[in-house]
Amino acid sequence: MSNEFRGTGNVGDQPLLKTVVVGNEERQVAQLRVFFDEYRQDGSGGLEQAGGFWLDVNVWGERHAREVAQLAKKGARVHVVGKLAESKWTVTATGEERRALYLNADHLFLSLARLAEARFKPRREAAESKA
Repeated sequence: MSNEFRGTGNVGDQPLLKTVVVGNEERQVAQLRVFFDEYRQDGSGGLEQAGGFWLDVNVWGERHAREVAQLAKKGARVHVVGKLAESKWTVTATGEERRALYLNADHLFLSLARLAEARFKPRREAAESKA
């Protein structure tokens, strides 16, 4: 059974770039939070938003983590493919067990349309905004 997850969503905040120790080696990871919209068909045959959910996403590897941290700004549209994982811990004050679901991304694609909007303005629009 495969636990592969594929989804398209929006980055909720600026990604964090961290160096963590795994075994005996240091590895870089970009951590970001992504909101995935859920849609359903409405009465007229179109789509309407029916909620959504947040998921923490980890992008491992020095080169990939740095690129994600630089390019995936808050609000960026991303498509993510990866494997779901779960972490468990116990809250020491109450003894209560907690769980969190997260995604280890194998692939993360940025929407070029949103990236272009954020970084480049056509000359006409730039001139109009100064006037």
